[in-house]
Amino acid sequence: MPALKNANIDYDPGPVATITLNRVERRNAITMPMLSAILWSLEQAADDPEVRVIVLRGAGTGFCPGDELRGMGELPEDFPYRPERSKISHLDLQERLRATPKPTIAAIHGYAFGVGLDLTMACDLRIATTDADLWDPRSAERGMPAVTGVGYFAPRVMGLTRALEFLLLARRYTGSEAVAVGMVTRAVPPEDFDATLDEITAYLTKAPTKAIGFMKEQMYSGLEMGHREAIEYFHRRADEITIEDREEGIQAFIERREPRFTGR
Repeated sequence: MPALKNANIDYDPGPVATITLNRVERRNAITMPMLSAILWSLEQAADDPEVRVIVLRGAGTGFCPGDELRGMGELPEDFPYRPERSKISHLDLQERLRATPKPTIAAIHGYAFGVGLDLTMACDLRIATTDADLWDPRSAERGMPAVTGVGYFAPRVMGLTRALEFLLLARRYTGSEAVAVGMVTRAVPPEDFDATLDEITAYLTKAPTKAIGFMKEQMYSGLEMGHREAIEYFHRRADEITIEDREEGIQAFIERREPRFTGR
């Protein structure tokens, strides 16, 4: 796995593929090798038929405090996913998370700041501990041009009014507060965090993965379309894909039993 060499990213494949930011000496601050290794891991998970759900989490005391401000380093020479330009960006990673045809979950404990918070917002689901600390101080407290996604994601996940308060006043949210404004999907006590993740991922590993991926595609593409354009696009895409689990879902309903989905 050349992309992971000295990149501070752990990738564990399986039905629940887990990508772990593991640079605990710097609280998981993002470097260019880490960015590239996360992208590589997502490529592996997207192409692996065994993978049904992808979890992104941080090792140590928290999720991620943002980019490494001392310098992000260079793109590894042996990185197998190399775009035409010499640098990759957070946009590449966010687009890959959105386009991945499998559900993605950000597991947030401790802190998620700045670019770390952008990363969670690009995931489909965000599960946080009630005492998690979510914050973006870049513009209001550091005078930095925060251009890596929060200005796009925050109004969409929180609504414009809450997003303006969050970013213009550098408002900090706990996990409990964040779930109330839509920033996270669910907030649970720290002692219930892993069990909650297990419950959600267990459901998704038995779900019709390809059908869920198509629904994910509809929602994200539909955000940028008008009503008629979106519905017509959904119909065209439905004619282009084959979801084998559809027949199993119908047959299970007729037979009044639990479906046995393959994810295809």
